[in-house]
Amino acid sequence: MKKNDFAIFLVYLSMFVVAILIGLFAIKPVMDAHGGDMPISSIALVLISLIVGIIFNALMLELGHLAGAKAGKYRVRSWTIFGIKFYKVDGKRKVKFSSYDGLTGQTKVEPLDVQRSSLSAYISLPLIFFFVEVIALMVVINVARGQEAANPRIAWLHVAALTVLATGALVFIYDLFPARIDAINDGFLLMLFTKKANRVAYNNLLAQETAMEEGRTPPESPIYDEITDFTAFLNSLTVYGLLSQGEMDKALPIIEKTLAEDSKASLAVKREMSALKLATLFERPDKRKALQYYEEMEEDEKRYIANITTMSSLRAYLMVAAFAEQSDYEASYAIDKVEKILKNSESVSKDIEKSLVQLDVDLVKKEHPTWELSKLPWEEAEEKAEEPKQDESKEEK
Repeated sequence: MKKNDFAIFLVYLSMFVVAILIGLFAIKPVMDAHGGDMPISSIALVLISLIVGIIFNALMLELGHLAGAKAGKYRVRSWTIFGIKFYKVDGKRKVKFSSYDGLTGQTKVEPLDVQRSSLSAYISLPLIFFFVEVIALMVVINVARGQEAANPRIAWLHVAALTVLATGALVFIYDLFPARIDAINDGFLLMLFTKKANRVAYNNLLAQETAMEEGRTPPESPIYDEITDFTAFLNSLTVYGLLSQGEMDKALPIIEKTLAEDSKASLAVKREMSALKLATLFERPDKRKALQYYEEMEEDEKRYIANITTMSSLRAYLMVAAFAEQSDYEASYAIDKVEKILKNSESVSKDIEKSLVQLDVDLVKKEHPTWELSKLPWEEAEEKAEEPKQDESKEEK
């Protein structure tokens, strides 16, 4: 599922605001009152405590994930902390530097049983660890505060504990933020698992990702009848696989599951599927059903297509322009937006979207051979690559 740019901005803004508030109203007063009594400079103390806090809280988070995965009946594929990846190959432990999807680390898992494996402990154990940390540090803070009048030098412990606690708060604000941010965090999983159908679906996704990354044949993706935004997304991956094979008639019934009245998909997802359905209908030889479907669409659905925010809406707009409105200008307008919209597409479907828009443009050109349409980005790139070769051949002549 796509990352939410606004949510990413919001989570980092929240972390920044919390850091400033704790610094100004909790740490600074202690430093102002006892900074000269501490065994090291206040700035050095905060920096050291900050580093310790980041390392400690990252370890608590990922150790919680590790223990929770084992408790929930998952195989731990790899455990990464600050780019140091621990994993096994043929039963032998390995360590290497690796990129990871997360703020401080990542624990990759595979369900041992897609129906029974549960990520509840994976999500809850890090939070339990943090609660224990909060209690322990609050005890330290209160003890240090009570002795500062008689022994000012102990104020360093007060500052250090506050800094480590603040760092933990920032890490867990990121981890528990309830949206799809720049990594799949526990907050997103908590939100996802409020719907029971998503739990098994997510396990299926993990099993497929594991198989592909380990070079095994992935299990066949099931078609989900209980529709949520997440299962609709997984069904759409199957749809794109069918469309890439030219199996429009097999893809359309799967799309209909999301559009059905009893579907629990959000309005935004239904509009996207409606655009995908329209584009798919136009790709069939007989355009009458596509034209009829377009005429019966609600104004909000047509407006969604006209806004061109996704590749499905772009392809639907292109086909409507060519086969319903008979407008070469509008068709070129859609083609001009391909590069921008394609960049924001899901990476798993980007290549298929590229082939589908190429198919649609070819159909439009076949229907209107006299139209002078805009070039697709890769067609322009090919033409530019050919220009030096043509210039060389002219020079040789």
